[in-house]
Amino acid sequence: MRNNLCALLLLMLAGCSGQQGDVRPAKNHLYAVGYAPISLQQPANHQQKLLHAMRASKMDAYRELTEQLGGVMTSSSSQMSSHVLQDGTVSNSSRGVVRGARVVNSYPDGDIYITELELDLAVYEQLRRGN
Repeated sequence: MRNNLCALLLLMLAGCSGQQGDVRPAKNHLYAVGYAPISLQQPANHQQKLLHAMRASKMDAYRELTEQLGGVMTSSSSQMSSHVLQDGTVSNSSRGVVRGARVVNSYPDGDIYITELELDLAVYEQLRRGN
């Protein structure tokens, strides 16, 4: 499992930095990984916690794909008094529709549930255009 986590982290870093390193994603594909803690889910029953974490990690992966496709709206504000920063806030949001993504892998790793998604951009464009 540790090797899987290391490979997953390399994949995420390659996607974030724009450098491919040892991980070579397929051309014209986007990849996203979602995470959710299992023990922090609300149900008392472990199986229900696991189901909730599975769903939450999938939603997180779709959020990541949405950000890759449509970008991220960022707003920030800062307050200063006598040239000393008093307060600063940053908020991000994204909005969009993801069509044609498929779950590549979904698994628990310790107390974290992980879902990996892949989106073929050619399929996405076909579906977006209604072809």
